[in-house]
Amino acid sequence: MKHFLAKHSTIKHRLYSLYYTLFSYGRGLIVLTICLWVGNIISKILPIMIPGSIIGLLILFFLLAFQLIPTCWIKNSCNIFMRYMTLLFIPAAMGIMDNYSLLLNNWVPIIFGCVGGSIIVLIFTAYLTEHLHKTTNKTIASSSDNKGNQS
Repeated sequence: MKHFLAKHSTIKHRLYSLYYTLFSYGRGLIVLTICLWVGNIISKILPIMIPGSIIGLLILFFLLAFQLIPTCWIKNSCNIFMRYMTLLFIPAAMGIMDNYSLLLNNWVPIIFGCVGGSIIVLIFTAYLTEHLHKTTNKTIASSSDNKGNQS
């Protein structure tokens, strides 16, 4: 009889674990779906050219940033999406392949745009980094001078 009770408690524990896991995934998917729906509604109401999914992503970001919802609510569901992210890009890749002739006819501006944009970002990042390092070094130098003058 003792063996049956031990086995029964293990099954009970596994069922509770399964229920908790399913509840955790379900709760995360519901939060993500609500953010997507609200983003789509806002996109249709407002006269802006931003997709509803992007607005929903921003809503989710602000909910998490201001800690209106805890991260543990959506962590498991997001891990599933991150694991299978490549499958989510297949429709976009197929959409690009549908317009292959358009890409082939405009390959020169596309290449120049990609290379030029990369160079602009690289130069901007270099100047910004240099400026921030100079500002930080001046701040450190002035604070060390103030400490030297006080002693």
